[in-house]
Amino acid sequence: MPARLTVHFPSRPARSLLLPDDREVVVGRDPECDVVLDDDRISRRHALLAGNGSGWSVTDLGSKNGLMIDGAPSAKGSLGERSWISFGGLAARFEVVTDPAETVERVEEERLRRFATSLDLQRGLNPGEGLAVLLPRVVASMLELTGAERGFLLLTGPDGDLEVAARSGSTWEDFHSEEFGGSLGAVERVLAYGEPVVSADARSDAELGGRVSIVGLGIRALLCVPVRALDRLIGVMYADSRKPGAAFTELDLEILEALATQAGLAIAVARLDAELKGLSDRIAETPGADPGLRAQLSGEVASVLERSLKVARPAALHPERWAATLGTDS
Repeated sequence: MPARLTVHFPSRPARSLLLPDDREVVVGRDPECDVVLDDDRISRRHALLAGNGSGWSVTDLGSKNGLMIDGAPSAKGSLGERSWISFGGLAARFEVVTDPAETVERVEEERLRRFATSLDLQRGLNPGEGLAVLLPRVVASMLELTGAERGFLLLTGPDGDLEVAARSGSTWEDFHSEEFGGSLGAVERVLAYGEPVVSADARSDAELGGRVSIVGLGIRALLCVPVRALDRLIGVMYADSRKPGAAFTELDLEILEALATQAGLAIAVARLDAELKGLSDRIAETPGADPGLRAQLSGEVASVLERSLKVARPAALHPERWAATLGTDS
């Protein structure tokens, strides 16, 4: 029977591959291999996967870092219907596929369903409802789309520093604790490079794997994406999971980036709307005609727009200031 191999990369989305059972499959770093795994721990020709009528087996091809099957070192061994393989430390989940045609169809149906759900959730990000409603909805939508256990949204304040705008699955004590360091490490990387950070095996990530949050809290997968409005970086969305086998895929990243794009625009509009309402109230309270009022208001509108789209600075993390931004525990 055909099988599926889901590879959990330390600093990239998980990748799922369908393995045919009518030929042997060579796994390695060499571009000529059937399954190419671009990871320094992988040898050029690392292992051989073979399926027949009675099941599947995996054989080490003399790799430098060895092979493990379900946690046990092995030069060659049989695979169950569901097994874990470690190619020199790179984890992969192996699963036998009973009906490959049905599996492909089911995967495509699931993909379309998740995109439809994403579009529905994006439509629900209505800036007219105000930030108090919008921000928690952004986090709830993120968790619903990714299946993550914990998530939070950081947004720029007036000075460009990030503030906790909404969260779920964490408390204020979490943000103050040493265990929160791994989460901040992902956020720092997004701020520095402006690119998403995805780990399907956070424990093996060179930068994050040794942090207390990854080890102590058992975080297995994390996903962190920039939030932009009109090409300005105004915040960061973060989600993680401790579930065994948890992994964020390329589809998870694609869907969450689309949500972040819509959220960024909605947040900027909601902020601008709130600021302009305050400005409108001031105008209404201004008695008489003032020749300099128009110029003054023009400058204030420009200032309002600038504050609504305040760009997050790379060194914008100040957790000690976040207490005032947190509401009740969720």
